[in-house]
Amino acid sequence: ALDTRTGERVVVHLYPPQPAGAERFLREARVLAGIDSPHLIRVLDHGLHDPHPGSPGPATPYLVARFEHGVTVAELVAGSGPGVSLPVFARLVCDGTTGLAALHAHGLVRGQPGWDGLLLRPDGTLLFSRYALGEQSEGLDARGDREAFARRLAELAARVPDVPPGLRPLLEEIRGGHVPPTATDRLAGVKDSADLRVRLFGPPRLDRGGRPLEPPGPEAQALLSMLVLARGGRLTRTRLAEGLGGRPDPDGPDSRVDAPARELARVLGPGTVAATRDGYALHLAGAWVDVFAAGAEPDRAEHGHGARPAHPLSEDEVAGFFAEEPLHGVPGPAAEAARTRLREVLRQLDDLYGARTLSFTAGPDLTGRPETRITLEYAVHQVLSRGGLGPGQYAVHVRADGYTVRAAPGTALLPVLMAVLRWLPGHRATLREPPSLRVAFGRARPAVAGATPVVVVVPPALYGEFPASSAAAGPHRFHPLYEGTRPAAWYWPGAEHRDLVSGPHVTPDLGRLGVPAPGRAAVVHTRPGGPLTLLDPAAPYGGGPPLPVTYYEVDLTPQRAARRLALPGSGKGGFTAAVELTWRVADPVAFVRGETAEVTERLFAHLVERAPLITRRYPPRRAVGAQRALGAELGDWPVPGLAVSCAVTLAPEYAPPPEVPAPARAPRTPGDLLAGTRTVLLGFDGPLVRLFTAPRAREAALELLALAAEHRAPEDALTGRPLAVAAARESLVDPLDVLRVFARDPVGPLLRRRLDELELRAVADAPTTHRSVALVRTLHAAGLRVGVVTDVCEAAVRHHLERHRLPLTGLHGRSEDLTRLMPHPDGLVRALTGQDAPALLVGSTLAELGAAQRLGIRFVGLARNRTVEQALRAAGCESTVPSLTPLLEAARGL
Repeated sequence: ALDTRTGERVVVHLYPPQPAGAERFLREARVLAGIDSPHLIRVLDHGLHDPHPGSPGPATPYLVARFEHGVTVAELVAGSGPGVSLPVFARLVCDGTTGLAALHAHGLVRGQPGWDGLLLRPDGTLLFSRYALGEQSEGLDARGDREAFARRLAELAARVPDVPPGLRPLLEEIRGGHVPPTATDRLAGVKDSADLRVRLFGPPRLDRGGRPLEPPGPEAQALLSMLVLARGGRLTRTRLAEGLGGRPDPDGPDSRVDAPARELARVLGPGTVAATRDGYALHLAGAWVDVFAAGAEPDRAEHGHGARPAHPLSEDEVAGFFAEEPLHGVPGPAAEAARTRLREVLRQLDDLYGARTLSFTAGPDLTGRPETRITLEYAVHQVLSRGGLGPGQYAVHVRADGYTVRAAPGTALLPVLMAVLRWLPGHRATLREPPSLRVAFGRARPAVAGATPVVVVVPPALYGEFPASSAAAGPHRFHPLYEGTRPAAWYWPGAEHRDLVSGPHVTPDLGRLGVPAPGRAAVVHTRPGGPLTLLDPAAPYGGGPPLPVTYYEVDLTPQRAARRLALPGSGKGGFTAAVELTWRVADPVAFVRGETAEVTERLFAHLVERAPLITRRYPPRRAVGAQRALGAELGDWPVPGLAVSCAVTLAPEYAPPPEVPAPARAPRTPGDLLAGTRTVLLGFDGPLVRLFTAPRAREAALELLALAAEHRAPEDALTGRPLAVAAARESLVDPLDVLRVFARDPVGPLLRRRLDELELRAVADAPTTHRSVALVRTLHAAGLRVGVVTDVCEAAVRHHLERHRLPLTGLHGRSEDLTRLMPHPDGLVRALTGQDAPALLVGSTLAELGAAQRLGIRFVGLARNRTVEQALRAAGCESTVPSLTPLLEAARGL
């Protein structure tokens, strides 16, 4: 029951009706309530209870006692076998003798023959929980209590294992039915012994007296973890079976749980596993449990004395907590839920001690390397001194592979980090045989891949201070080490190179980066403890204020490589293969997180590994079949975030080898571009008209930005936060760039409709591009299909085309889905549906070039000035013209 006044759990004992002994019962209950002994249950209330007021029958005496956690000796004997451990037996002797003496001193008796009324608390204290009161105590006395208790102890004494030689005579005497007065003194030291150690950080491990115990099976380990974390509490078989998970046993939870419980009792030994009425409990009094020791540390720090609380855990013990995943390898949903709680314990412990811990590691062992040891010790003290730490602010611990420094609470470690970055690499370069060195701020971090001379690892909290420091402007670039989607730490590996990725860089405001070139580049950013995120120029901070962040620039342009390979066939023959790989970054976030270097070699290594498994099934005469199988069965490519296509040509090894494709280069002359082309697609703004001058385009972009600010979200207006994209106003010089920025924003459709109005107004007096009308008619006369693909609204395009009655086969304007603006190839796909012949796109923007590159169609850039030409060529355009005249002349020659 629950006491509503105090919130305390209580137990109500109802005794049989005692018409003659009720008065005596109440008198003895009052005495019991006044006894102050840790070995007797605390009585809170007593009296008579009449369930039916007014009935002629006698009332029932009752006691209300405080609820106590623990297991009875009877349950312990039933769960762990017929015996108990020596510490438990010592508790029974010492606490039992003391409890009986306290009871007898007040004229009361226990009067219970068995072990049911003896409760062992989780801390090991023995508690008497049942008594003979009222009529039940008649004819009983203290001598009978002592003799009955001695008989029970005699039964257990014969089954106590591992008794030291010095105590064997005592137990022999107790086995004979006599408990000598000196027994409590001789067993006092034994009852508090703590020889069992339980470790749940990592795979569950047990040892007793310094000797490892045989590890139980997986289900017994799961049962162990549930019972240990219950802290002596009772768990039902149903709850234990649910915690084990898996398929329910058709015979019920008893058969599922009992077998691992028996295995656990065998490993732990007697006096540990208690079999309750409907489940199990563990009695681990005096045992050391790592998760409880770790969990107690934050409380010790909070309530400890002085600025530096006592730390009962050794450096090696605490380091061991972080070595492996908690409950590693333990199955079941209960273990998975417990891992989450234990990770939080480790996080608190790391926040308390690990964040102020700095380790210097040079190789696996410095024994026998005195020069390296002296050099490293000098470097450690120099870094601490240059970081502004005085002798009283830290303590240095010597390890076999280096040094651990623990700083005092409140010590600023950013100056120490800056000293490591600025001084340590230069000092190392002056050494004749410099060792590889790892400097880690914090206790335990994920491993850093690769071997570099100096690696510096910092936790997210410390790295969060770094971007705002003066060291961030230097050459030191930290990379995230991920556990899941969020960085668990950041590391600096020194000089490096990564394919298709520039960075990491640090910027005080993402808004200053502007809008990445469509189809050519992407920006991925992250905060110290946050996930990698693709830059949204409209809301780079997701509604928060501008802060220093780390970012990467990712190259999205297509890449290509070709090689010749020898591949085996079935039997003794083989193939010669000409392979062309083409790839581009399709998921910038996944590509940056993968940290892949030497992409070309990784892709060809995958091909060399997988291709022989496929071609071995085909004889050389079936080169076409092997080639087709390669195209279908190469499987997933090993570089995350990359879209890869593979073109393979196979020939038998006895035939002339296939030619390796030369680097693909677009034709440079308009005549070469048009040769073999059956469809010519023209952009609208540029190739056909000059819709906006540069100043007018800028005005249109600003008008759209003003409209977006006017219709911003109410929460933005309330906070007064300026529109995030306003920080990039200088980079938004084209109204289509504004639409791209707000493509997924609720205000996007409103901006699209306003741009429709602006384009219709502008097209009325927009000048026609010189020779564009003649070019369209000449191409049509030569038998080519001519269409228009553009991100301008179709109404404005039709308004212009109707004036000139141009012979066009199709018009594909801006989609209502703004995410499909170029460089998305949606418009080109619509224009080329049902056409297999080569096509040519004539455009003037990077977005149009990007769309053509994604589909692999030819492109010629109309560049009226040097700036546009340089931008197009930098993005991979290999053919540009200053006007339409070269194209018109080439068309006339068809």
